[in-house]
Amino acid sequence: MNILIVESAAKSRTLQKYLGAGWKVLATGGHVETLPNDVKKDGKDAKKAFWANRPGELPTPPWVWTDRGEKAVNAILAEAGVEAGASSGAGAGDIDARPTFWIATDPDREGEFIAWCLERILREHGPTHRVTFQEVTEEAVQRAIENPRGVDAPMVESALVRKFLDRLVGFRTSKMANAVVPGVGASMGRVQTPTLGFVVERELEREAHVPIPYFEARAVAEGIPLSVRFHEPEDPDAWRDDGGKVDPQRTFSADLVDQAMEALETAGEVTLVGVRPSTRSSKPRPPYSTDAILQAAGGRFGWSPRKTSALASMLYEAGHITYIRTDSTRLASSAVKKAREVVEDAYGQAFLGQEGGGPSAPAGAGPTQDAHEAIRPTRLELPDVPGVDDADARRLYRMIRAQTLASQMAPATTAIRSFEARCEGFDRPLTGSVSWETFAGWRAAWSEFDGERPTAPPEVPMEAGARWALDPATDDAPNPLRIEDETRPPGRYRPHTLIKAMKDAGIGRPSTYSRTVEKLEERSYVEIEEGSLVPTERGRVVWTDAAPLYVREADEGRPAMELFSPEFTALMEDRLDDVASGDAPAPETWEAWRDQIRDLHEAARMRRNQGAMTLRQEEMLKRLLANAPAELVPENLVPGEPFDLPWKEAQEVIGRLRDAGVQPAPTTAQVEYIRRLAEELEMDEADAAALGGATSLDALGTSGRASTIIEELQRLHDERMPPSAKQRRFIDGLVEQTRIPEAEAAALVGVASLEELTGGREGTASALIEVLKARVAEEKKAAGAGK
Repeated sequence: MNILIVESAAKSRTLQKYLGAGWKVLATGGHVETLPNDVKKDGKDAKKAFWANRPGELPTPPWVWTDRGEKAVNAILAEAGVEAGASSGAGAGDIDARPTFWIATDPDREGEFIAWCLERILREHGPTHRVTFQEVTEEAVQRAIENPRGVDAPMVESALVRKFLDRLVGFRTSKMANAVVPGVGASMGRVQTPTLGFVVERELEREAHVPIPYFEARAVAEGIPLSVRFHEPEDPDAWRDDGGKVDPQRTFSADLVDQAMEALETAGEVTLVGVRPSTRSSKPRPPYSTDAILQAAGGRFGWSPRKTSALASMLYEAGHITYIRTDSTRLASSAVKKAREVVEDAYGQAFLGQEGGGPSAPAGAGPTQDAHEAIRPTRLELPDVPGVDDADARRLYRMIRAQTLASQMAPATTAIRSFEARCEGFDRPLTGSVSWETFAGWRAAWSEFDGERPTAPPEVPMEAGARWALDPATDDAPNPLRIEDETRPPGRYRPHTLIKAMKDAGIGRPSTYSRTVEKLEERSYVEIEEGSLVPTERGRVVWTDAAPLYVREADEGRPAMELFSPEFTALMEDRLDDVASGDAPAPETWEAWRDQIRDLHEAARMRRNQGAMTLRQEEMLKRLLANAPAELVPENLVPGEPFDLPWKEAQEVIGRLRDAGVQPAPTTAQVEYIRRLAEELEMDEADAAALGGATSLDALGTSGRASTIIEELQRLHDERMPPSAKQRRFIDGLVEQTRIPEAEAAALVGVASLEELTGGREGTASALIEVLKARVAEEKKAAGAGK
């Protein structure tokens, strides 16, 4: 009997069809053994942060069953005719009748660790072989079985060191986090905490952002957008952002933009004074790695990393794409050959890229044992996947196929014409450009997703001296257009852009990207608001108060070290990769990191207990003391006066005041934001304060009350804001599609006419768009069912 063991039940069903009689394919459901973690079941070992080791060896901790590991292994043994817990001499039968175990867990570090666990358990019951395949196809599986190997010891050692490190960092630092972070259950982790740091630091940047006002003037002439170039970089009055970068199309001067508007409105035309032709060549990107596909699906479709991972797993386990956890962007040589054949058949030889121009795996590394290939279709000739009902899964497949084919295609070329124009009565130029595709190249493979592009120049005179009339203005599209605005703070991370930040910083690996982001939300360190990641107060405290304790200043003979910096975490990841490749000894690697982390933890304990309070503690204490009853205020603290406490004492005072129900006073930023919103709404400050039950902004009392006022002012702001031109055009189009009268459409959101709609995210225009979109979708579904 031959028993093939995989991790996924879905994959086992696919493989069973390929192997047929004489084979049984069973799934473990993931890991079968783990480190002790339950005090009731595992005793004192569950409390250990690490285990001792002999010099030159890794620790040998006791391994315990995972929740489903024992059941999975017993099922494998039962299939082999072995009773659970039996040794090779008990219940195993004749040695010639023993089964052969083919361990086909995933071709990555975690899969190798699972294979190591299974090999230790099963080897006394029959011969064991380690096999891996990059794709779940009959050909790949047969080749893997023909080329078995042993368990990869360096890869296993890398997995072990990683687990030991994660255990040590998690156990030690989470205790510290629970001592620092209000509430219970706080935790920190080797990869989790630096990732949280990206989110918190971005939020701090947003809060520190000071908006810079600006004006712009734009016009459309003969269908070509133009912008007034108000300043040159050397102009002392040039508009600059907070980084000092000049934007020539922006100005601080309202008078200057008014002059431009008056001249454009009076003249009604512009004259070309310069035309500069150029060409742009765009090379294709490589096939997808794990982080790249999570980013692409998140940016293009708005999918969460969890959804993309689930759909990709479905496609992989059904045999439609290659293994989905990979850092590689290379293709096996056979895949390169097939991709080029498909490109030539579909688009012609002219669309082929340079031979060997795309990334490829080494010639000898086919799909059988090569775990370092990009994500690609297993059958590139298939434009879609048969037998898959999930529309999103099919769309993901087509995107993967498009990227794979595009990687072997020629660059796309674009013709560009850049213009400089003048308007009578104004001494500053207008600039603009047009472009059109002259050769689609790799973009031909992306036509489904990118839509049509112009392939010919606009039919307007494009030589110096040509006079272009301004396009007629409409209510929705004024021409010329005066813009008065201010700069926005940097955007928050979204799950897929956070994964890009992790990848760029070198922290995490393909198997951990998605799960790390999910953990931040599960542990209430971040919240999802309109698709963006916002740190909670709890998440902020972990990063700003607990993580900085694990910093060691440089001293004689020792460099500075910051445990939760992306650089330090990336160094760990690189070292683990060295262990996996056999370039670094595992025991010495473990011992070096163990000692450094142990030293950092001891230093953190001393800093916490002996150090001065942090700026955050000081700020929070001031806000709490402003509202604390006199009987709760320690004698050595006088509200409104400077104070200096040890960290530990400050933490105790904050805890006592919070436990007593004292609410902190509003932050300065909250009060200033309320003032700004009130000014924009032309509302008296007293009326704004009354929205939260206060008599004035100086008497808001608590941060919670300030938040309530901000929410109400934002709602009023949205109610008074008319719909944007884009929203109104979208609504008009949906009304036309649904063929309902405008008054009836308006009534869907409780207004008498479309003219009464309000803008903003919470306005009636946004609500109506969602209602009408749902109606359009229902009509399309009904029409499809009727065919």
